[in-house]
Amino acid sequence: MLNSLKIFKKYSYLLQQLVIRDFKVKYKRSVLGVLWSVLNPLFTMLVLTVVFEGVMQLKGSATIKSYPVFLLSGLLFWNYFSEATSLAMGAVVNNFNLITKVYMPKYIFPLSKVLSSAINFLFSLVALYAIILFQPVKVTWLHIFLPIDMVYLIIFAMGVALFLSAITVFFRDMFYIYGVLTTAWMYMTPIMYPIQVIENSRYHWFMMPIMKLNPMYYYISYARSIILDGQIPSLHMNLVCLAASLLTLLIGTLFFRWKQDQFIYHI
Repeated sequence: MLNSLKIFKKYSYLLQQLVIRDFKVKYKRSVLGVLWSVLNPLFTMLVLTVVFEGVMQLKGSATIKSYPVFLLSGLLFWNYFSEATSLAMGAVVNNFNLITKVYMPKYIFPLSKVLSSAINFLFSLVALYAIILFQPVKVTWLHIFLPIDMVYLIIFAMGVALFLSAITVFFRDMFYIYGVLTTAWMYMTPIMYPIQVIENSRYHWFMMPIMKLNPMYYYISYARSIILDGQIPSLHMNLVCLAASLLTLLIGTLFFRWKQDQFIYHI
């Protein structure tokens, strides 16, 4: 553990440069640049609000104080996780030239994707607070706890990213499989609908146990308890989020270290 920390510190500058590079490449030759981090979730939110609030008549639901804020708070957290893990999945494969020619910790590449996506995540929060200004939702001092939830999610994304980036080296079909999995995962997470929809459905006996095992449900619920309910997340919620993050990071790290010496034969 101590040796790993020394190596990480030694190559921290390289990680920083990779994060900066990834962030710049994302908006290279884009007219609006980083502004898309704000506009993208806003446009998505507007479309989904029309569909779910208008067509499905979710407006006025007793369980939702402000549907646009409810929707956007879920979308931002989900979009970050989806983007970070999807980009990290090909991080090792796409940097094979560097890996085969220069020694450096291989885990730096997937971590750089997770951290560069975190910068976009921070910019996207501007969209959330811009919407809050026009909704019956108050910004309170409790919002200082929101970064804690973001850290939980980033750690969780790191664990998933390490696992995916390692397994993709040996099984390239993961590029296609993960797209299907994330689509199913998104609809299994209460992003566009309240959890009461699942509780009141005929399949609640099957869906609720799955929901309780879904880490993204807890990260999004944590954020909504602060933003919409004006409540400090419970100790139980914090422990669940922390445990899910650390356990996933541990599994991802162990799997990555187990397989990394074999990367050279498959890249």
